[in-house]
Amino acid sequence: MNEIDSFWMAIQYFSRIPVPYAIHYDQERMKRSILFLPAVGWIIGFFLFLFYQMTADLFPRNFHSILLVSFLLWITGGLHADGWMDVFDGIGSSRDKEKMLAIMKDSRVGAMGVIGFVILFALKTSSLNSINSNFFMEVLLVSPLLARFGVVLAVFLFPYARKEGLGRMLKEALTLKNFLFTLLWILPLFWLTSYGIYMFLLITGFVFLFGVYFTKKLGGLTGDVYGWLIEGGETVLWLMFVLLSR
Repeated sequence: MNEIDSFWMAIQYFSRIPVPYAIHYDQERMKRSILFLPAVGWIIGFFLFLFYQMTADLFPRNFHSILLVSFLLWITGGLHADGWMDVFDGIGSSRDKEKMLAIMKDSRVGAMGVIGFVILFALKTSSLNSINSNFFMEVLLVSPLLARFGVVLAVFLFPYARKEGLGRMLKEALTLKNFLFTLLWILPLFWLTSYGIYMFLLITGFVFLFGVYFTKKLGGLTGDVYGWLIEGGETVLWLMFVLLSR
């Protein structure tokens, strides 16, 4: 029952998708929710792709791209976009490590965060507008999965920058055995699409590159950086299909 509760807690925390019964916060369940983050990616991708199928013929392509990105923001509760903006505020301040971490923890959004969100929204909407619709299964269904697996990889590989916080708990739960378990969630994509291996290699390289960068800048990763990696991971995967659509 604990594993099932951790699964529903992952859905409850990382998305707006309703769960069948109330999950009361429990530290151990929350820690183990990281094991099911890629599964949440599958579910988000399913609803995003379903929304696309239901609305594709109703709106012009430009407007529809905005709707899809907005739906993705809504279904995640803006959680990862908030992390994206906080990282832009912190790193963009060009201050020392402690000050950057303090800025990222501040609930207020600064100018760099707003600029960062505009860049993110513009990249995502223009990408969807440029990608051949034949690739929309990979873009809408598979990319949310791989972006979230990328965060699991980041949690496993890189230190956590703060002494306490949700990210610290997630890292404690992600032993080698548990990390290997999360690999099971991504296996179906290699049968689902012939681009699966290229998407996997791209997200792995992206996470490693920016994991090293943020570790040097901040002394490790934070919950905001995890959100940044999800948004950035989805974006870089979409840009891959922009290039393939040329």
